[in-house]
Amino acid sequence: MLTVQALHLGPFMIPWPILIGLLSLLLALWLSSQLRLKFNLAPLQWQQFKDSVWSALWIGLLCARLVFVAINYPFYLASPIDIIKIQDKGFNPIAGVVAAMAWLFWKNRKVHLGFIAIFIITVAAVMGTGQLLLQKVQQQYQQYPQVTLTDLQQNPIQLQQFKGKATVINLWASWCPPCHREMPVLAAAQQRETDIQFVLINQGEDATQVQNYLSENQLVMHNVLLDSQGQTAQATGMYGLPSTLFYNANGELVDSHMGEISHAVLAQKLQQLK
Repeated sequence: MLTVQALHLGPFMIPWPILIGLLSLLLALWLSSQLRLKFNLAPLQWQQFKDSVWSALWIGLLCARLVFVAINYPFYLASPIDIIKIQDKGFNPIAGVVAAMAWLFWKNRKVHLGFIAIFIITVAAVMGTGQLLLQKVQQQYQQYPQVTLTDLQQNPIQLQQFKGKATVINLWASWCPPCHREMPVLAAAQQRETDIQFVLINQGEDATQVQNYLSENQLVMHNVLLDSQGQTAQATGMYGLPSTLFYNANGELVDSHMGEISHAVLAQKLQQLK
């Protein structure tokens, strides 16, 4: 299934930024293959260049992760296992890009600089264009969702009533393992960050199921709402679970996160709301 946030393949979600990044690398490699003879690249040099592109990708991702962990080390000291949970998307992009480019230049130091420059410019141009198009498509989902839901006592609640204060909206379900893993993270943040509203919108379950889940897991949470028809997912374009959206006091979408969120990544995104 195609949504504005990701390509959904069964239980797996591939966010569009990742697909755009891979497409930019493939197109840049194709263009480089057309130009390699012009720059007098021998077959061995061309093979080494291709190999270095993919190794640079992995080195960049590794450095981006390590720098993010180092910056947010207090959270990871409390739960070291979270270091390897890269599904939280906790990366430092600047560190990753610098490391990848340094590796690419070093491994191809005998290759004409113009050849490497064309490759990098192509990657940047395709990625930038793709991101701009993606933002344009996602623009219609930037507004604060205008939906009416119900609380656990079956009272109607208009989501708009939370507008006017920084708000985190989380879409979840009790049957979703990543939702279950991140729920304590959100519960702790709700208790700690009193200047930010946390609204937990259950997707497709009834009040009894949700209350039983919270009770069984000893979770004390406020602003738990029910969305039996998936209205919020439709309004925001966030069809994967769990999904978390971050709105400022003006009701503007500042950031979003699809998939399980960790203490460190949540803390980083909350800083954008302050």
